[in-house]
Amino acid sequence: MISNASSLIIFGKLNKLEFLYELFGKLVISQAVYEEVVENGMKINAPEAMLIKNQIESGKIIIKKLNQEFQKKAKLLENIYASLDYGESETIALALEMNEKDVLIDERVARNVAKLEGLTPKGSLYVLLIAFKKKKLTEKEIKFLVTEMTATKFRLSSEVSNKFWQMFDELN
Repeated sequence: MISNASSLIIFGKLNKLEFLYELFGKLVISQAVYEEVVENGMKINAPEAMLIKNQIESGKIIIKKLNQEFQKKAKLLENIYASLDYGESETIALALEMNEKDVLIDERVARNVAKLEGLTPKGSLYVLLIAFKKKKLTEKEIKFLVTEMTATKFRLSSEVSNKFWQMFDELN
């Protein structure tokens, strides 16, 4: 699964990175996502930055550099969509380069751009639903993790929250 920064940061803060590997196998990130999550995170002493760096060193997260054609695509996306940051545009371009349909991305604008590019964006809440469906989390743990996610500045609109809990109830 190709991942943008947000899910790595969120699950790193929750000390639950293992859900990402258990559900999707190895994760692939772009160079820009590495710089955002690890290099910038280490500058501000973000504890999840070291956890993620360790997972990269252990081979569970792979950094893939975009080829020249898709570097241009990432820059084009960033220029066209003013609120799309370079990590998000590289994540979308990386999914296109690797011919992967699913991409782990939370931000609304980035999700919309991913859809326009023919991708299927999955978010951090999706990870929780899949973990619950596979019996890796209980209902109580889901409620706790969603509360913790919002406490770590995970922005969640009431529309997304309602849809998540509706889907959760259907699974339950």
